[in-house]
Amino acid sequence: MRCNDLSTPVPHLPPYQYLRVFRLKAYWLLSPVSLLRLNFLYKPILSPGEALVRVRAAGINGSDAAGILGMLPFVTTPRIPGRDFSGEVVEALDASGASSQEWIGAEVWGTGSERGFTSDGSFSQYVAVPIAALSRKPATLDHSRAGSMTLQWLCAWITVDTLANVKEGDNVIIIGARGGIGSAAAQLCNERGACIFGTYTSLAKVTPPPYITPIELGPKNAIRDAIAKVGLQNKIDVLLDCAGYDQPFNDAVFTMTPNGTGRVVVMAVHAKDGMFPINLRPFYTKALTLKGMLSSILGPEEVKGVLDDLAKKIDSGLLEGPKEVNEIDMRDMGAVKGALQEILTRASHVRSVIIP
Repeated sequence: MRCNDLSTPVPHLPPYQYLRVFRLKAYWLLSPVSLLRLNFLYKPILSPGEALVRVRAAGINGSDAAGILGMLPFVTTPRIPGRDFSGEVVEALDASGASSQEWIGAEVWGTGSERGFTSDGSFSQYVAVPIAALSRKPATLDHSRAGSMTLQWLCAWITVDTLANVKEGDNVIIIGARGGIGSAAAQLCNERGACIFGTYTSLAKVTPPPYITPIELGPKNAIRDAIAKVGLQNKIDVLLDCAGYDQPFNDAVFTMTPNGTGRVVVMAVHAKDGMFPINLRPFYTKALTLKGMLSSILGPEEVKGVLDDLAKKIDSGLLEGPKEVNEIDMRDMGAVKGALQEILTRASHVRSVIIP
């Protein structure tokens, strides 16, 4: 049987006992994405307190691609990658190990924690999830859109709430405001009553939302010039770098408040070697705080709390989910690998999801 041949069952398994998954067999430095294979495996065996979710859509994120390429040393193998999912609960065991009906049929979404890194993830027909971590997806979103957004919104939440503690009246710069995390962070900052400035590589084909004052990158000092023009030089409270390029980062740091309350959060670096030159003088002369965003910093139940809150706000219209999603059939290995490469190079602003 070829590893991507879905028409041939595994000889020693009855048809109802196998499932399709993408499984990373091993890591190598030379094009390890080529080692991603479509295999038949047993369904996950539930432990007490777990639910089995039939995955209807699994979002593709940069951390999925980075893990597959061997860029994240904490990822263990062999591993089913994938962190985001949307689907429905088909089985559940309570704390005693007895079958539970409470969540059966519920449409849920999820992301984060160690899923896809040290425990098997969502690039599969089924994924095991702690019952305590189950979160009902927004009723106003289909599975594809719900499954495409959970990690980026979790990252935005951690950035805005946990790390930067954005408050009403804060002046905020978001580098990379068009990206998944940047655009989500902008919505969250707007909800909190902050004044938002967002950078864009080009405004030629972009219509920023009305709550963002756009800054088009290009000139070396584009950010500081734009901030000075509106009279806010040395009055920026928060800098969220969602892109990872040193030139706009250092330009933006120059605009920040010198009163010791300035907060800077980083979550990406574009260079493959991870090196990022920083002008430290503004950091110590302005007494700035620099924090790094780690999406797995929250445990499963904390992630549930974030997703529950997001679902309510999306369904109420306070926050807005994605308008477009690129759906990829799980059987199309070429398209899956293309989407993994695409998200690393940021070649598209439309998020892709795998449809099992």
